Amino acid sequence: MSGGGWHVLSYGQKAEKTTITREQFGRILGYFRPYWREAVFVLFVISCAAMLGLAPPLLLRMLLDQAIPLKDWHLLHMLCAAMMALPVVTGLLGVLETYLDERISQGVMLDLRVEIFRKLQAQSMEYFTTNRPGDISSRLNNDVNDLADIFSDTVVAITSNVLILVSTVAIIFTLDWHLAMLAIAIVPLFIPPAWWVGKLRQEIVKQAQEKRSDLHSLVQDTMSINGFLIRRIFGHLPEERARYAKAGREFGQIQMRRSLIWRWFALTLSLVGILGPTAIYWYGGDLAIRGVVTIGTIVAFVAYLGRLYGPMSALATIHVQVLSSFAVFERLFQVLDAVPTVRDQEAVKELPPVSGHLTFEHVGFRYREDRALLEDVSFEVKPGQFVALVGPSGAGKTSLTYLIPRFYDPTSGVIRLDGQDLKEVSLESLQAQVAMVTQEPFLFHTSLRENLLIAKPDATPEELESACKSAYIHDAIVSLPEGYDTVVGERGYRLSGGERQRLALARVILKGPRVLILDEATSSLDSQSEALIQQALAPLMQGRTTIAIAHRLSTILHADLILVLEAGRVVERGQHAELLAAGGLYARLYEEQFKGDSRTNET
Repeated sequence: MSGGGWHVLSYGQKAEKTTITREQFGRILGYFRPYWREAVFVLFVISCAAMLGLAPPLLLRMLLDQAIPLKDWHLLHMLCAAMMALPVVTGLLGVLETYLDERISQGVMLDLRVEIFRKLQAQSMEYFTTNRPGDISSRLNNDVNDLADIFSDTVVAITSNVLILVSTVAIIFTLDWHLAMLAIAIVPLFIPPAWWVGKLRQEIVKQAQEKRSDLHSLVQDTMSINGFLIRRIFGHLPEERARYAKAGREFGQIQMRRSLIWRWFALTLSLVGILGPTAIYWYGGDLAIRGVVTIGTIVAFVAYLGRLYGPMSALATIHVQVLSSFAVFERLFQVLDAVPTVRDQEAVKELPPVSGHLTFEHVGFRYREDRALLEDVSFEVKPGQFVALVGPSGAGKTSLTYLIPRFYDPTSGVIRLDGQDLKEVSLESLQAQVAMVTQEPFLFHTSLRENLLIAKPDATPEELESACKSAYIHDAIVSLPEGYDTVVGERGYRLSGGERQRLALARVILKGPRVLILDEATSSLDSQSEALIQQALAPLMQGRTTIAIAHRLSTILHADLILVLEAGRVVERGQHAELLAAGGLYARLYEEQFKGDSRTNET
């Protein structure tokens, strides 16, 4: 140990050294601190079981050296009764210990899951765009599950085996110190295989975790609704099966290697364990022949060897389990220690109800240092105004709208809402007053009612119905067999595109935001669905500050302000008529779209 930590192997193509510091070790133990009362009780139960475990060899010694040779029937009956009672009492203590172990383990796992889930909720959008959903899910579920037995396999097991080991060493010296020294001389042979296997197993555990994440991600990608559609459209089923088989084969090979190493380890420990009884029978037999010790003493001594070498093997195994647990904790700490790129400042303020006065002041934004998505963007939106964003694909329209609810923060400049710098107000209070409707609204695989209540958990049935009527979706819902309790399926694919969009609008109506962001909610719908949504949007936008990404320029003819973006800059601004008259980029885009619409109509 050096530099305040234990050096163990980490996963990678090269065997790099990583350090488990004292601070990290203390952090791991900190998860068990809330359960210290249960832990103390567990230790008391373990102590009782360890003391009772010392009795059977002594009873056997008395049986062989006293009861049988002296033909003491009373003592024989008492010893046999005690031999029957001890396993029952020890077994009951074992049941109690298992109950307490599980209570602590499940409590720690729940605490970890909740903490990781809370940490993930606090992450910004960048985290989820750079990490695979399958990997995130694997860490939250599989990795935490792998820690299920950490308490019983480490803290409890170490305490139990140390107590058994110490008490056994003490009692074998009272039987015969010569035999005790011989038995203890074999103990160091358990250490080298434990150290070697510990290093190998930790590396393998990390590899197994990574491969399992790969499998989980592959299943999520290919078995989701979107994955299913792509598979059916483009085929490639044999290639996908080959990818899955390859990933499964690699995971299986790692698991096989893990099992084989464990089996060789067990074999080595068993061979070392055989040396003890053999040496005692050899040397003790000589002492018995010369009358130095009794046969009962030798039999009792050999019985105690199980309590000497068994805990020693277990402690060697625990060393391996501890190193494996470190590998899992490392992965979990990567999630827990991830710092959100967008987060509340220390002296954050709550944003009061706003009128919707929005200003961008020389705003710049880039995902990477070498690629600017927005540069020097400035504009003002007065309360209740409707501002449209227009421009070719990749101009920065979506990136601009993502800055308003602080999915991302600008890399330069300031965005203000009612004069408040968005970075100086809490995320929760800001996002409570901003809502967004995207081209493809997301619905959870649950009932229509629960999907609506996401916007307002305490909404009454009357409020739900009113919002749905305003969004022209109520009649479609009540026509379903289970009405508002109908389960919509994954991503809402049991509903049509227009129905999903109108349900998303109903959610926004329920929330009642002051700032509304629209990513052209009707661009991919049929004319009937588009007409219904346009009818729903008109009253929804009334009195609210609205920022809309416009794909169909015909929908923004009456916008209070149109911003034309190109290569991340605002190159034109104004209303429809004056932008057309200017003959710039907006006029060209409008002309191209108008000709396209004309050709479509002629066809």
